[in-house]
Amino acid sequence: MQTIEYKAFDERITKFRLHDRLDVVVIHKPRFSKTYVTLTTPLGSIHRHYRDEAGTHETPAGIAHFLEHKVFEKNGVDVSSEFARDEAQVNAYTEHTKTTYLFHATANVFEHVKRLLTMFFQPDFTDAGVAKEKNIIAEELNMHLDDPYYQQYHAVLNQLFHKHPVREDILGTNTSIQAITTDALRTMHQAYYRPDVCTLTVVGDIDITAFHDALSTQVTLPNTTTRRPYHPLIDEPHHVRTRHQTLALDVLVPNVLLGIKTLPEGPMNPRRRIKRHLAMTMLYDLVFGKSTDLYETLLDDGLINDSYGLDIQLEASYGYVLIGSESHQPDALIQRLHDVLMTLSTHPTSHDDFARYKKQTLGGFVMSLDSLEYIAHETARHIKDGLLFHDVLDIARSVTFDDVLALKQDVAEERIAVTLAVPNAKQKKNTL
Repeated sequence: MQTIEYKAFDERITKFRLHDRLDVVVIHKPRFSKTYVTLTTPLGSIHRHYRDEAGTHETPAGIAHFLEHKVFEKNGVDVSSEFARDEAQVNAYTEHTKTTYLFHATANVFEHVKRLLTMFFQPDFTDAGVAKEKNIIAEELNMHLDDPYYQQYHAVLNQLFHKHPVREDILGTNTSIQAITTDALRTMHQAYYRPDVCTLTVVGDIDITAFHDALSTQVTLPNTTTRRPYHPLIDEPHHVRTRHQTLALDVLVPNVLLGIKTLPEGPMNPRRRIKRHLAMTMLYDLVFGKSTDLYETLLDDGLINDSYGLDIQLEASYGYVLIGSESHQPDALIQRLHDVLMTLSTHPTSHDDFARYKKQTLGGFVMSLDSLEYIAHETARHIKDGLLFHDVLDIARSVTFDDVLALKQDVAEERIAVTLAVPNAKQKKNTL
């Protein structure tokens, strides 16, 4: 076991590898009554391939999310009821780059951890169960597609990206869902739910010696197979697919969603990628955030309302920035945002504003140390890069004003796309 002390925050973290295969991270929180646990696999919606001795294989879109559903089933019974019976709340979610299972509880923590590990590594796949789940997931997809803002979000991703699977719905399509087989689920599970690529994170008041010994003696990990994760290189063009589209959706007020495609720099040192993401977040908040003169002007001119927001994503193989708001003057809002982006290199950015925002970022980090949920998820996010959540603070400290200014050169006309959602005929009629 390795114990790391962050004395400035009175934080202690213990790491070990269960049976020399599964990474376990315990973040000690003395006197906290609740314990929060996550178990994460690096299988997200963008991962559809695996490799074995026979070569490389592709599976249908949506298989990561389908697996998330099926892992909860054991002998035809939803394992969630067992967690609830013993006073724990369990859940899971699938993202573009990973799937996370989680629970929180105030009692019976080790029993819940064993239950989580068992259902995660030893699922029960049956043809009947898979056939039944297809209808459930198809209905979930149809419900999502009824959400106009969900449709608009995926529409702008389809404009930004030509080939990258981030443009596909996390749930897949009705066609791909029906194409998923029991064998495909089993093989993808063997490839990606391998102990050596997964991480168990525990945040709470844990007796680490007792916990380590109990895991070592009472938990058996599955045998290793020859199936492994495989991520093919994606030849994604730098420019967007389409610059502008208008969708008639079930909205009361027109909604603007502007996307900026960022260029991945290929294999990047994790610290460098995190630093770049932090610098991007600072830049766009300093220019477009809710504490800027631009935001106040847009409000005063009636171009936006309180739905206005930003989303900045940067992963190893893709990245984007989204800026959006409802607007009764959507064309004017689009033009205003576009004008700022096209003159971003000369847009006034104050060093004092940067220093203040950086202090705010560092302060937010310290405040988040009291959130068990946030710490657990962020730890799982960074651990496979050889980093702990606490290391991100040092990376944030290293971001300079020059780092932020350098990113102003990254925006280009051919990497901007806009999706405008306008009220459909039904909504127009209802508002007359």
